[in-house]
Amino acid sequence: MAATYTICSPGVTFGSSKSMLAVFNGVGSGVVLRVYRAWQLNNQTAAVTGVLTTMALRRSTAQSGGTTVAPTKHDSTSSALPAQVLIASGATVTDSSDPDFMRWMWSNDEPAASSLTSDETETIPVLANVYDATGDSNLKPIVLREGEGVHIKHLGTSAVGNADMILVITAT
Repeated sequence: MAATYTICSPGVTFGSSKSMLAVFNGVGSGVVLRVYRAWQLNNQTAAVTGVLTTMALRRSTAQSGGTTVAPTKHDSTSSALPAQVLIASGATVTDSSDPDFMRWMWSNDEPAASSLTSDETETIPVLANVYDATGDSNLKPIVLREGEGVHIKHLGTSAVGNADMILVITAT
């Protein structure tokens, strides 16, 4: 079985056209990465005046900078990912010319305990799973060979609020 990792970056702040969470398989890594799941959770606790905005899961061709995010191994005996595998929030990412894998609307307003609007449903993991390649054996995950990456990008301009960003990947 392939080594599996969860990449979790809690409280990523929104920004105009920001890469919220990115993983890039750099040349020389010697591994193939596969993206199986992506979540975006509205777990902010501060009151903000958010808006309805747009997000996308996109392939990338380059990545640099940002705040490094350490992956969590599902098996403590798995090897660490090679140094050429870059994982970051807020990175400078070059989008590929491919169409988006997924695009979705998102409310970056805070959830309230007393209602059930889109802000509240975004706190429920099963409803906040924005990409899942695990339910069908005929469905291949997003494959990242050396020199390829993927990121969750905020396509809007709103700069209020935050979200927890999560990817589940394997490396072989």
